[in-house]
Amino acid sequence: MPFQELLIDNRVRLTPAQRRIMQYIVDNYEEAIFLTASQLARRVGVSEATVVRLAQALGFDGYPGMQKKFRKGLQDRLSTVTRLEHTVDHVRQMGDVVVKVLQEDIQNLSQTLRDFPLAIFERAVSDMQSAKRIFVIGLRGAHAPALTLATYLRFLGKEAHLVVPGHGEMWDILQGLGSSDLVVGISFPRYTQVTLDVLKHARKKKARVGAITDSALSPLARQAHWVLTAHCQLDSFIESFTAATSLVNALLTAMSIQSPGKTLRILREREALWEEKGVYTTNPGEKRHGA
Repeated sequence: MPFQELLIDNRVRLTPAQRRIMQYIVDNYEEAIFLTASQLARRVGVSEATVVRLAQALGFDGYPGMQKKFRKGLQDRLSTVTRLEHTVDHVRQMGDVVVKVLQEDIQNLSQTLRDFPLAIFERAVSDMQSAKRIFVIGLRGAHAPALTLATYLRFLGKEAHLVVPGHGEMWDILQGLGSSDLVVGISFPRYTQVTLDVLKHARKKKARVGAITDSALSPLARQAHWVLTAHCQLDSFIESFTAATSLVNALLTAMSIQSPGKTLRILREREALWEEKGVYTTNPGEKRHGA
């Protein structure tokens, strides 16, 4: 089982001391993954044996195996300024930019697929199918995949709400959350505090909580019943949301085939409404597609 899935699936029960180690690694990534087990233990204030037991609890033979996995798998947490400086140093021509970014997005998709936990994906689809209401929140760059998810869930006949902070009405929209509702948060480093606050609130109200984020160690993951991880590495001042958007597309497609008859009926009704209201403009003879 992939490392991400071990944590997400809650099969690994970590002690408070082990969780402190994990949190230290997340918060001090660039330094922590190069520390020896004894150095890491001293930084966190635990015994070296606790560090080794953490590695074993995660399915590794010892600390070196865990360290190697972290070095390979955890995402770059550099500041946007540092990342932009790095990009400028390594890319000099416009053609280089296009090739580099597209190659990195292809790699993000490949790595996301490689680590993909199918059982958790099926759980996410099941939760969306059974939820009475679905609330989706994604802010800043993550707003785009969040908007796509909420919009097309409504196309499929779900009562879906996009949660957007505004003039204080956000918490009103979330009024009455309960066990029949699902809240999905989408956020990547650097994580938005409001998104995390909404997931904490949903968990407190006994709603189901899902997260689309970069890692099982993401603060969103600690609040979620299920987590879908997407790689977001991009040698730029922004994160890549290509893999996250692809995951959203997969969720929506899976939802659409759960009850194909119902889906077709709903979409035909919407197509008729769009036709009546002239929502889309087309050239003569051109087939209409909703987007």
